[in-house]
Amino acid sequence: MKGILTLFTVFGLDFVTKKWADENMPLNRKREIVKNHLYFWHIKNSGIAYNRFSGKRNGILLFTGGLLAYYSGVFVNVLRGKKDKKYALPLALTLGGGYGNFLERARKGKVTDFLFIPVEGRNAPIFNLADVAIWIGALWLTIVSCGEK
Repeated sequence: MKGILTLFTVFGLDFVTKKWADENMPLNRKREIVKNHLYFWHIKNSGIAYNRFSGKRNGILLFTGGLLAYYSGVFVNVLRGKKDKKYALPLALTLGGGYGNFLERARKGKVTDFLFIPVEGRNAPIFNLADVAIWIGALWLTIVSCGEK
């Protein structure tokens, strides 16, 4: 039950924050929130991380849709007790964020990104809450999986 609740919470928060960004932040404008550390910077990303594969919407949808289908199947098996419950929350985070970005890309052709944390000397990405959930879930899945024998 926690897994399903987590998945829908991540999906809902992602939807609400992207809608807020679209309605309240000028496109392609950066606003400092925490001096030198956190900015709101509203962009539309037609690719994936760092706008890679921009303009390749169908390929991105096919690839991410396949990943979502696979991980959804694993998630269902966890919920049915066929897989270890320790995978439920990291899968829920990954799927909630993944479905948020997937559905926005499918509907609009682009994903709303609006968070920016500069990294000195590096080209840091602009991202959204779905991306955060995906990365945390993927890292957590990796750690949990590495603990298996």
